Amino acid sequence: MDKYIRNIYRGVYTVLVGMRVTIRQFFEPNVTHQYPYEHDFEKKRNVREIPKGYRGQLYNRTEDCIGCKKCEMICPVDCIIIDATKLPKGEQLWDSMNVVHLKDGREIIGLIEGDDKKIKSEDSITLTNITSRQGPQEVIDRLEPSGIENRIQTFSSDEVSRVVTRNPVVFYLDQFDIDMSLCMYCGLCTEVCPTECLTMKDTLAGIEYSKFDRSDLIFKFDKQEMYDKGSTEEVDAAD
Repeated sequence: MDKYIRNIYRGVYTVLVGMRVTIRQFFEPNVTHQYPYEHDFEKKRNVREIPKGYRGQLYNRTEDCIGCKKCEMICPVDCIIIDATKLPKGEQLWDSMNVVHLKDGREIIGLIEGDDKKIKSEDSITLTNITSRQGPQEVIDRLEPSGIENRIQTFSSDEVSRVVTRNPVVFYLDQFDIDMSLCMYCGLCTEVCPTECLTMKDTLAGIEYSKFDRSDLIFKFDKQEMYDKGSTEEVDAAD
């Protein structure tokens, strides 16, 4: 009988303890955010700084893509789809930009003055038309040297760890789609990219890109307008 009464007491006591915690939470401010409509969580102190090199959303710097399809071939989940048209033999559109890796961990993207394959024999290298790692890079930016001071920098050869040399762009990219709903964030595609135009965003934009429709997670990186093919096709049609 005593055991029966103790079990009842213990059950009532534990319920009251649980209700005490629950009732106390009624008077606490809300901590739930109606994601993705609210993004106040970004401003909280418990959000850590995103480390450099974080594997976030894939981004392709289309102007420097040479259409080699190495990323498509190595992808273990087939989330990259590329369709390209090769130019006639001996023709090319432009050269990709140089990526200069410095010994302090920085990466500078621009065009090395002179022969980029002979930088080890030079005392210093000068980069022009410097641009961002991720973001729009119009082709005209690299074809016309910039006179803006912050887009020109000189480094001693001792500061340079390695350099990604320029490659000729000989393909029209008709399609370059990345399905981020399939991506497993292994980073293999970025490692084999010869021009390092394919990168993974290590900013908040590379983490938080949720969509309601899965089809919206297919990101298209082909830029037909930069090839100026429309005017050529119109001339051909007129002939």
